[in-house]
Amino acid sequence: MIRNPIVVVVGHVDHGKTTLLDAIRRSRLIVTQKEAGGITQHIGATNITLEHISNLCENNPAYQNFIKNLKVRGLLFIDTPGHEAFMALRKRGSSIADLAIVVIDINKGVEPQTKESIKILKEFKVPFVIASNKVDAIMGWDTNEKFDNQQPDTNEQFYTKFYNIIGQLNSMNINADIFTNFKKPDDYKESFAIVPIAAIADYGIKDLLLVLMGIANKFLLNKLGTDSDTPGEGMILEARDVTGIGKTIDVIMYNGKISKGDTIVIGGMEPIVTKVKNLLLSPESEEMRLAKKFNTTDEAIAACGIKIYAENLKDAEGGMPIYVCKAQTIDETKAKAKTETGEISTSQNGVIIRTDTLGAVEAFAYLLDKEGIPISNARAGRVTKEDVIMASSIAETDKKLGVIFVFNISLASDVENLIYEKKLKIFKGDVIYRLIEEYKEWSRNIKKEVPNIAKMHVLSNYIFRAKNPAVVGVRVLAGEIKTGMRLMNMEGELVGSIMGIEAKKGEKVPSAKTGEEVPVSIDKGEIGKNIDKDGILYSFLTFEETSKEGLENLLDKEEADVLEEIKQIKRETVTKKTTHVK
Repeated sequence: MIRNPIVVVVGHVDHGKTTLLDAIRRSRLIVTQKEAGGITQHIGATNITLEHISNLCENNPAYQNFIKNLKVRGLLFIDTPGHEAFMALRKRGSSIADLAIVVIDINKGVEPQTKESIKILKEFKVPFVIASNKVDAIMGWDTNEKFDNQQPDTNEQFYTKFYNIIGQLNSMNINADIFTNFKKPDDYKESFAIVPIAAIADYGIKDLLLVLMGIANKFLLNKLGTDSDTPGEGMILEARDVTGIGKTIDVIMYNGKISKGDTIVIGGMEPIVTKVKNLLLSPESEEMRLAKKFNTTDEAIAACGIKIYAENLKDAEGGMPIYVCKAQTIDETKAKAKTETGEISTSQNGVIIRTDTLGAVEAFAYLLDKEGIPISNARAGRVTKEDVIMASSIAETDKKLGVIFVFNISLASDVENLIYEKKLKIFKGDVIYRLIEEYKEWSRNIKKEVPNIAKMHVLSNYIFRAKNPAVVGVRVLAGEIKTGMRLMNMEGELVGSIMGIEAKKGEKVPSAKTGEEVPVSIDKGEIGKNIDKDGILYSFLTFEETSKEGLENLLDKEEADVLEEIKQIKRETVTKKTTHVK
């Protein structure tokens, strides 16, 4: 049998992805208003039947004729949040997705979170359609007319904005065009279709749905085949308490079948084994999380959104995989579930993460890894006193890493008191990417407090000028040298300042980092007098700079080692002067 394709909806915050899903459902409940700040923070699911799509297109004979020939019988939408911060959720979602809609506000164009969404979709080879939303905001736009039947001035405005998006996509190596220029199915292999829509006005929705259905029908039929006798596989979207029922899990089943009474294994470092007590379905065209009433069923076949009631769900979290299994395969399935969940790579010194769900933990891990920020400990759950003590210990050796990220959870009063007592830095909020941006800004400010520390080796074969100024080739051994940096030699003597640094082809550059070999000009420097041909030079630091309290904690190991060398040279210099005076 052919299952419904699973569709993810991605896009930058406020570009209209949630409003688009509301328009598709035609529920008129405006899901956006039920989420804090208009931003969906957990994945939702909606099943749209082919009959529902047919009803949307009832007045268009050409569309009706197209629908009659479709083998795909509907679409299952996963509504993933639009932030860059939820990349890991998207990554997890994309791995089970068959199609995607990338929502772009035509008036704002491609924004950073949109780019990240596209990168992940391409990584997982998920075909996508671009919905250029909010065309109704273009002056003079008539939502009763097709996009190519607008007034000339309006049409000109549209195409100016449209080609701006085309250019932005081209810079990402994405070929795209208006969907009406796709004359044959193979055109979709060469380019990505752009469908103009106004989600809030239900404009262009039919075109968008039919483009998705056409792509699925032409290219995905083999992938969409499923056996109803295969043990079901799914992913938990959200775990929550339901009044009158208890703890439940909302699950996307993407393969096989699940039945009432089945044994299921839920992934995690300690997999959960339990039995399905009840299967609950939301009414057709209702978003699962917002449905107030549920229909019971004895079984469900992929692809579908299903609510599962079972015992022992206390530790179940969003983002965990779920598998149906037989009694004799429980151990094997537990091993598979544990492997599937995976572990987050950690280091001895790194930031600490505490979130409300497993998916959010993975989001943080994905983004922090991209930024090169190490993690020492990450899990879903509340911040404990032990976490604060652990972070404080890390801060003693590296202030930048001795912090805790707290996402979507509150702090107990005794923990807050300990944080205040330890003067620990906390980044707390409900939008992950903003927390990371705040951390990066804080780190930059911390770095400004740190003096430039560097060490370089003068290359004896590259002495270009002996003095006035000295121009020599150097290899940066540690840290970063910069124009204007004062230098000292091995005797602690102030040599002069770096006047300029050259890169390849004689281009001036502001700095050079560890491992680079570059020519530098040094005012007041003189080979054989205060600079040795094969000598070592350091950044010159004042006594106040070297003795700044907690400075070592702000440096990486390489810089800290160089700082200690500089201190030792200065101590020896003072000793020599004292001895000379005596």
